[in-house]
Amino acid sequence: MVLPDLASEADVEARTRATLGKEGLFRPIVRLLATSEGRLVAKDYRACWAPYRWTIGRWNLAREEEALRRLAGIDGIPELRGRVGPWILVMTWVRGRDLGKVRKYRQTPEFYDRLAAMVAEMHRRGVVHLDLRQRRNILFRPRIAQPAILDFGSALCLRPGGRLHGLLARIDRSGVLKYKVRARPGSLTRSEERALRRIERRRWFWPFS
Repeated sequence: MVLPDLASEADVEARTRATLGKEGLFRPIVRLLATSEGRLVAKDYRACWAPYRWTIGRWNLAREEEALRRLAGIDGIPELRGRVGPWILVMTWVRGRDLGKVRKYRQTPEFYDRLAAMVAEMHRRGVVHLDLRQRRNILFRPRIAQPAILDFGSALCLRPGGRLHGLLARIDRSGVLKYKVRARPGSLTRSEERALRRIERRRWFWPFS
C-alpha cells in the first residue's frame, strides 16, 4: 500500500527530491521521493502525450504493476508500494550503479551467477523483462556486490513453460550473457556461447537493443 504521506498526486510532487533519467511526451517522469519510509521512486505518466498515456502508457503501467506483484520478495527488484491516482506507480528505490559504469574487475563470475539466478527466478514466476540488454536496467550494488534489476515497463507476464515465454526468456538471458562476456571474455560455456550466437543472429527482429 502507498504510505499516508503519499495520499495524493500533490503529495508526490511535494516529496519529489530529484527526477531520474529523461522524460518526454512518450516517457514518464521518474521521481525520487523522500517519505516517512525513506526513498521511494514514482513513475509519473501525467505529463505524457495524452493519446500515448491513455493507450501504451496505461498498458505499461498495468504490466509493470503486475510484474512487480509477481516478483515480490526477490532481493534486488523494487518492491511495489501501489498507485497514487491512475497515473503514478510507486515502488522502493534500489541503491546501485549502472552496470556500464562499473569496472570490469568488479563484475566477477559470482556476480553474473547471482544475476542469472535472479533472472531464472523471475522467469519461474512468469515474468519476462524484455529490456535487459540496456545496461541502465541492471545495477551493481557496491556494498554487497550484488545485482539489481530495474524498469519493468516493458515486461510481460506469461504462463511459464509456454512457447512464447520460452522464446522471450532466451532474450532476457542473452542480455546477461552479453555483459558477462564483455566483462569476462572467455568465461562463457559452450552452451552459453551457442545461446548468445542464436539470439544475436535474430537481434534485428527485436525492437529493444
